[in-house]
Amino acid sequence: MIRKIAATAALAAVAASPMTVSAAFPIEPIGPTVTVLTATPALVGAGVSVSALGLGSLSFDASGNAVGLFPITGGYLDPDLSNAMVQHAGSGLRLSRAGTDVDLENFVIDTTLAQDTIFGQVTVGATVLNDVPLFTLSGFNLFLSEPAGDALVSFLGIPDLGGAQLGFALTSPVAAVPEPETYALLLAGLGLITLAARRRTQKG
Repeated sequence: MIRKIAATAALAAVAASPMTVSAAFPIEPIGPTVTVLTATPALVGAGVSVSALGLGSLSFDASGNAVGLFPITGGYLDPDLSNAMVQHAGSGLRLSRAGTDVDLENFVIDTTLAQDTIFGQVTVGATVLNDVPLFTLSGFNLFLSEPAGDALVSFLGIPDLGGAQLGFALTSPVAAVPEPETYALLLAGLGLITLAARRRTQKG
């Protein structure tokens, strides 16, 4: 119980840091963000089940990796494509183990920070925390944040995955869940995150 209280306090502390919003053009709901969780077999091996919440959908590829589809509901894009904030209201993931559910919802991809970060709402029982840094992005690679890793250790009793790569993600205007053979086509395309990263590199 003490560990769970400490984890909640730690998440609340990092959630208190506001995200940066710059003047930018609004993003229309153009399609989903596709996330392939290559860590799914490891999670399942630790007794954790993964399911979709709300508007999100989840399927599994031949390797047992969860493929999530989270509709883009809005956001902002800088005129020079250097930065973006991509919102996914009303969808998310549920991680469950031994009767405990950890809900991660309402993702916001924020590339305005030094490290591209995915924020979201965390719900465990009656505890609800907003704007928690859940994941970081490096190109297409998706990593679990240190605060989120600590929280999962406390709430679900699994090994610390903070900083570990969970899979990859692509923000792209695709219309349906991709088949495994289309991953290469998705990765060859330019999503909002890729555009932002390249423009930022050119500026530097």
